[in-house]
Amino acid sequence: MGYFNLEQYEPVENRIRAFWAKYPNGRLLTDLQRTERPDGRIEWICRTEAYTNLDDVRPQATGFATEIEGTSPVNRSNASENSETSSIGRCLANLGFAAKGRRPSREEMSKAARGEAKKPLTKGDWEELITRLMACDDLSKLSAWSALAATFAMPDAKRTELLKAFNSHKVALANKTVKRVEVA
Repeated sequence: MGYFNLEQYEPVENRIRAFWAKYPNGRLLTDLQRTERPDGRIEWICRTEAYTNLDDVRPQATGFATEIEGTSPVNRSNASENSETSSIGRCLANLGFAAKGRRPSREEMSKAARGEAKKPLTKGDWEELITRLMACDDLSKLSAWSALAATFAMPDAKRTELLKAFNSHKVALANKTVKRVEVA
């Protein structure tokens, strides 16, 4: 799993408990935003604000996190939740709820481990990705294909080429859908 041991990192849940114990009249406010990336995948961006008492007008700390749907088995269905949890963890670390040298939470380090686990792209993988892309006949299948493509580590030039092919196919599918609606 790389150069770190997940057991050495604290879960966000522990930071939340410590926050409420120290600031029972505090507030943790999250703002979760959803956006579609150029490759069709959904990205969740969360901002958390920590207030140490009810009278605070400005937050005492903030934290941000992002997750992209389909980048891991968990993110196929829980990317928004992962984003919010990581954002809270970062916010509380910024407020001092992290052991010295352990600012990242266990959840953040799990995300880093997922990033390390990308499979190197082989020529056969490339050909399979292109074949599967061209076989996508609706936008939901295209979104699933995008999640699959994201599991590969590839040079920037190949990723750019793949993104260009994806965008062209997405436009073609969107136009096909519009024509069907016009006929009906």
